[in-house]
Order: sequence, then structure tokens, then C-alpha cells
Amino acid sequence: MKQSLYQQKKPWYKTLTGKLFLSVLLLVSIGFLIFASFVGYYLWKIKNGQGAELAEQFSPTFSIDASLDQQNSQQIPHQDPRLFIKPLNPRLGNPASTVKIIAFIDFSCPYSQKSYPIFKEMSEKYSPAVEIIFKQFPLSSIHPDAIPAAVASTCAGEQDKFWPYYDLLFERKALDKTSLVSYATELNLNVNKFNTCLETQKYLLSINDDLQDGISLGVRGTPTYFVNNTKLEGVITKEKWEEVILTELQ
Repeated sequence: MKQSLYQQKKPWYKTLTGKLFLSVLLLVSIGFLIFASFVGYYLWKIKNGQGAELAEQFSPTFSIDASLDQQNSQQIPHQDPRLFIKPLNPRLGNPASTVKIIAFIDFSCPYSQKSYPIFKEMSEKYSPAVEIIFKQFPLSSIHPDAIPAAVASTCAGEQDKFWPYYDLLFERKALDKTSLVSYATELNLNVNKFNTCLETQKYLLSINDDLQDGISLGVRGTPTYFVNNTKLEGVITKEKWEEVILTELQ
């Protein structure tokens, strides 16, 4: 009999087509496993209260509150930011200056934290020539400690210690209630008065006013600055600060 009668047909998986199919299937399976691992990891982080960390991870320069971003999807009419300066807004520098730097800050925002030393240096350098105005912009949907820190800083401002308290919030970084009170003690504030202010959230309406002012001006996240009518978002370099401030002063 001819030899071909004794030869068995190759199994499909040993054929060239079968090998290619199995290779593609293997790659797809590996990709699916990697994807599933990432999804499981992020779900685990969210479940363990680390959702805010993930929000910051995917926001490259400043913290964005998704709900605020949705509100700002419409075109915001041009308005002079200086019209939104309120009596309770803390100020630093030369009140007679025509150059106003308005800072919308969230004490719990990692990008506000990163921006802090640069902004502090620029503020100290140019305070004789410009005026800095602070406005609260706590992104409570992604930063649970933002509003307590905002309230505490405003309570410190009630005793004329806003800026030293502002420094401690960024330098010490802890924003739990015990720490907020300890900063007041360290600055020799009337702690009983401070605690009452903190517990009753005395200045919450003022903080909400700042938040609404920011929304009206198209602020999408923190930190956001206005140097007169020039809007700056995120962590600004020293070189950029110099350029913008000197342009306004001229």
C-alpha cells in the first residue's frame, strides 16, 4: 500500500494556521489578565478610601472637581477677577498696587501643596509692589479634609493669624482636627474662641461665596491664579511668575 495511507493527518494545533491562532489567543488572554489586574487594583484602592489619590494621579497639573468642570462646560462671560475680591478675603502686600494676584487654593490639594513654596517665594519678593488676595476653593468631592482646613484657616484669620496658619497647613500637611487645633495653640491663638469658630463652621458661607466666585470666573480646579486679568492654572514655574508679574507691573 502507498505510504500516504499510513500517514495520519496532523492535529489542527500543529498546523501553521493553528499555531498562529493559538499565539493570538495567548496574547489576547495575557492582555485581558493585565487589564483585569489593573481594574481590580483600582477598585481595591477606591474601596479602601484612596479614590482622591487616583483622581490626582490622572490630573497632571492641578486638582479638578468633575462636578465643577461640568458646571463650567458653558462659556463663561469675561469678568474682571478684581470685582470678586471680598472684605473677608485675606490680603498680603501693597493694597495701593494696581496689580492684584488672586489665588484660589485648596489646602488639601497636592498641586496647591507643590505650588506653595514657589508662590510663597514670589509673594515675598513682589509684596512691596503687588497685592495678593487669597480665596478658598475646597474641592470637597475629592478632598474630604478640604473644608475643615478652609474653615480653620478662616477662624485663624478672625484672630489676624491667617497667613501664619496658612503656612503651617502647607508645611505640616496634617489636616485632621487634632492638628488643626494644635496649629492654633502653636500660634498662641485664643483656642476656646478658635474651637467654637471651628465647631460651628462660622465662616462656611464665606467659603462657599469664594467657591461660587471661582465658578463664575471659570475656575476648574486648584491652584488657579489671576494676575489682574491673566489666568494661570496649576503649578507655575518661577520663570513664568516673573514674566507675568513684570508684564503687569510695566
